[in-house]
Amino acid sequence: IKQPSSSEMKDHYKELLNTYLSKAEVIKKKKSKANVAHHEEIRISNDETGWSFEKMFAKPMKDSPTHIRIQDPYLMARHQLSNLVALCEVFAKSRSVSHIRVITKTAPEGDQKSQQQKCMRDLGTSLSEHQITFVTNYSETLHDREVRFKNDNNVVWVVIMGRGLDMFKKIPSWYHLGANNYAFRKCHEVTITLTRG
Repeated sequence: IKQPSSSEMKDHYKELLNTYLSKAEVIKKKKSKANVAHHEEIRISNDETGWSFEKMFAKPMKDSPTHIRIQDPYLMARHQLSNLVALCEVFAKSRSVSHIRVITKTAPEGDQKSQQQKCMRDLGTSLSEHQITFVTNYSETLHDREVRFKNDNNVVWVVIMGRGLDMFKKIPSWYHLGANNYAFRKCHEVTITLTRG
């Protein structure tokens, strides 16, 4: 068996090194493309229709988030809690989401408080049937309204919503278009900022 000469060995290792360096460059380019920053402002006019949570959060959802944090101090009234459930339905459709955390204020004593507790408990049970962990935290000093998305590659999206989840106007009755499909609902005037970093 003939032993390779030292020049043949050098050539062999040089070729291997060049192959690995080429592969590393390809990976580096892919990673830098994946982490491109994005900033966008959406202005929704009063009474504008055609918006839904699905449309609003389409870009962050394309990055396959695993963890989502919803901050909204006003998740107390029935319609506000219904908006939360509708938003979680959008997130539950994604196979990537495994954890949803909600941070809100505690509802005042009485009907709203028991309604809020029941919603959080029932929603948590429902999401767990889809292998999604649901956690609720309460902060009495919370003011900002935003939704944060994070995936396994540490790509983070922050969506700042001026009115929070309460951007849709009340529909005349539960038998009107918009009862289930939010794209038919009229919106309050609001600015939504999407940032990817």
